[in-house]
Amino acid sequence: MKVYMVLMVVLLSACATAPKGAKAFSEVNIPRPSNGKSTLVFYRKITPPASYEMRVHINGKETVSLPNNTFSYVSLNAGTTKIETKWSAWSGARSKEKSIQIPPNKVVYLELKSSVYSPGGIQLGGGSTQAQADSYAVKTLKACCKYVPSKR
Repeated sequence: MKVYMVLMVVLLSACATAPKGAKAFSEVNIPRPSNGKSTLVFYRKITPPASYEMRVHINGKETVSLPNNTFSYVSLNAGTTKIETKWSAWSGARSKEKSIQIPPNKVVYLELKSSVYSPGGIQLGGGSTQAQADSYAVKTLKACCKYVPSKR
């Protein structure tokens, strides 16, 4: 029984972290948008459930799994984009989806948040479905986040 309790404490206190050797935000060249396409940069700071990766799906396609303090980006056409986050069943967090508007020829920043404590399960940009101000996002990304390449 003691072994079981110790194992549970270790598993519940572990955090999903960036891969070893992952580049910092300032070391990654985010592509400049052109020809009506935009670049969506999305990131996750430390957010519960901290010991699980947040699986991000964009427009129905699995895009990346984000541990804490990581970011990724994708090139998208302008218009409505569906963002979904999915979790391990063990996490206690609900999968959630929201749609956001992507303007043409822009870099758009989006913080992905979650909570096992709220019924919504995910908040995009602090509860908003709008992208964050560029200056806040870039400052946050430089301070916290490592790059995880997307599958797209």
